[in-house]
Amino acid sequence: MNAVVTPPAVDRAHGAAAWRALGTHVDLRTEPDIVSEAVAIAVDVLDEVDRACSRFRDDSDLGLANRAAGHPVRVSPVLVGAVRVALEAAEETDGLVDPTLGAVLFGSGYDRTFALVPADDPSPAALPLRRASWREVHVTDTTVTVPPGGALDLGATGKAFAADLVAHAVLDALGSPVLVGVGGDIRAVTPDDDLGTAHPVVLGHSLADLSSGGASARIRLRTGGLATSSTSARRWRRGGRQWHHLVDPRSGGPASGPWRTVSALGRTAAAANTASTAAVVLGADAVTWLERRGVAARLVADGGEVVRTSAWTGLRLEEAA
Repeated sequence: MNAVVTPPAVDRAHGAAAWRALGTHVDLRTEPDIVSEAVAIAVDVLDEVDRACSRFRDDSDLGLANRAAGHPVRVSPVLVGAVRVALEAAEETDGLVDPTLGAVLFGSGYDRTFALVPADDPSPAALPLRRASWREVHVTDTTVTVPPGGALDLGATGKAFAADLVAHAVLDALGSPVLVGVGGDIRAVTPDDDLGTAHPVVLGHSLADLSSGGASARIRLRTGGLATSSTSARRWRRGGRQWHHLVDPRSGGPASGPWRTVSALGRTAAAANTASTAAVVLGADAVTWLERRGVAARLVADGGEVVRTSAWTGLRLEEAA
């Protein structure tokens, strides 16, 4: 993650804004008369998330905790919250979404902001002989303890956590409905007495894929979370092996199932991302796992085949893109 790298482009007429932060794209939609105030709140919250949760900043709370593995480190409430969300995802998925894969990602070459990762590095991966368990992570109201020899990476749930945090910060401060998207993880919130705006959202494998006319679908989201996990983005080669950022904790290597993209709905962006990430990791078993939990999800196979869970179909979400 890294702080804001482009100034927000604000469209006041339509209540929308877009910029880059945390190493990804950020979108915000709200009422036109408060969009500038909402963006200012979002920028401040995302900067706080970056200072707390970045794996690539030496001065971040997460960096301090990783370097002091085996010892409790006093950290900000933001990192405490982010780690608790990550551990809840691990518990919910029985470790399929695992925040202790930092050492694997570092060893595979994803050891810096992704824009700086070489596309093809011939040197061999330096993977850990033993991976720490997420059950060994300890969190109090003021401290985080990373397991000895381990390293936390919040990439699976961190951006969704940020979207949830921003959405609630805007709602609490301004009392208006808002939709926030951080790197494909989206949260929409609305005041209790407001049905909310049905925001159009286009689903695709990646921004580059959408820009080039790739397959997509459009839905409308009023409240709750929507997340898309994809193996099409953040790909690189290390030591002759193709890697991407979604690691299967059972093998310690990149998830290799049939799904190119999984989109899922949830009560929050973090809950939606937990389901979409777990589905990519599970591969062929994903649809059964999602159906058992009643998750509304849309899965796209490498060959382009689209599979929808019964909950997704029942909601009649899709419309012409």
